[in-house]
Amino acid sequence: MTKFKKINQDLIEGRTEIPYVQATPVFSKFYKNYKHKFLFESADISPIYGRLSLIGVDPSIKFTGKDTKSKIQTLNNRGNNFQLRSRKISRERKSTPESFLKEFRIKQKTFLGLYGAFSYDFIRTFEDIGQKLPKNNTNDFTLFLYDTFIHFDHLKEKCEIIVYRKTKKEIQETTSKLKKEIAKSPQPTPKYKIQEPNFSLTKKEYEDLVRKAKTYTKKGELYEVVFSNILKAKFAGDPFALYMKYREINPSPYMFHFDFGNEQLVGASPEMMVRCEDNKVHLRPISGTAKRSQDPIEDHDNMLKLLQDPKEKAELDMLVDLGRNDLSRVCEPGIEISDYRFIEKYSKVMHTITHLTGTLRKDCTALDALISCINAGTLTGTPKIAAMQAIETHEKERRGYYGGTIGYLTLNGDMDTGIIIRTAHIKNGNLRFQVGATLLNDSTPSKEYQETLNKAQAFLQTFETNPLSQ
Repeated sequence: MTKFKKINQDLIEGRTEIPYVQATPVFSKFYKNYKHKFLFESADISPIYGRLSLIGVDPSIKFTGKDTKSKIQTLNNRGNNFQLRSRKISRERKSTPESFLKEFRIKQKTFLGLYGAFSYDFIRTFEDIGQKLPKNNTNDFTLFLYDTFIHFDHLKEKCEIIVYRKTKKEIQETTSKLKKEIAKSPQPTPKYKIQEPNFSLTKKEYEDLVRKAKTYTKKGELYEVVFSNILKAKFAGDPFALYMKYREINPSPYMFHFDFGNEQLVGASPEMMVRCEDNKVHLRPISGTAKRSQDPIEDHDNMLKLLQDPKEKAELDMLVDLGRNDLSRVCEPGIEISDYRFIEKYSKVMHTITHLTGTLRKDCTALDALISCINAGTLTGTPKIAAMQAIETHEKERRGYYGGTIGYLTLNGDMDTGIIIRTAHIKNGNLRFQVGATLLNDSTPSKEYQETLNKAQAFLQTFETNPLSQ
């Protein structure tokens, strides 16, 4: 039975409960039928993170931006009404995600909204971080207006098809189609192949970057900076097959397979970028890394060493201060701190985290909060702008999606985003996977290089041949 609810003068929401199943097997049955789609999952961390999953298919609008230009593209007939009104926005003022969200604002709680990714280079719209690195072909943002979902509540073991359309008949037709696709027999396991993997920087080159970082911190120009290394390879086959393998190896709170049509992001990120719900804004900075062990006693010893390491504490403390400053630009006075240096364990590494919460000011939106907090200090350093200028000076390529953010901004004003880290970007048969380390005055070059390898270890297990063993 479908429950209907009118959410504005144009759209009706239809919710149809279906038998509870896991998200990945459902997605595997019909994802090939859609050019644009996504799967967001949280896995194996805690009820806070691991409770919900979401599938989106068949969006109606594509919204892209690069440098000073942006574009709105209709993907199907449902997008025509939005497109006509969006053209008016474009004539009257710059066509941006913010103008779109304001124009189509809905007061009621809804899943309807913009889903996609902002690249690391989106920051150039707001801050001067230099122009020393050559431009790339990665959009500053790629967002889709999604109106067709399957929602999973794993705690309640509840699954719903949620559809937004102009008529009840359209909702019933779409729901019926999805139910038939979900009822199909499991599809053959897709396959992929990764070849010719190589890191862009050698061990010596990365250790030289660590020494440059130490020079910045000794002079007092930076407190810390994150320099990265890029794993590049040739990719053939189905990106979703890679996602399933990676999910099995490295369950994480922000897991995603997002298909933009001409490129894909496959990620197992441990870190929230920024979340806004009911005008509460949340940050959860992560820093400090220790390797996991199969031996429980050794694993516990590694955890204690992490908690007792003054360098690792200093890393997190600086990010907490940075996060408080970022939130104070858009929140009421009084940022709350909780879960200070809480240990979160993943398949190959463990981290220390802290949770920050603020109340969004009435004159600010969720997108303002995102812009205030990008790019995450855990992927740049502090002070943030100076750190990004150092990255622009010393890294070899623009970062693209690495260090950017992925998630959604709903039309009722909520937002949830994860940092694009531990993520493969696949485009035109090429794969990129980037890793970095937080570098301070007391960083040891060989140890920091090893930390980047530790962070890449789970993803490297998806390869037939581990490039580190060659």
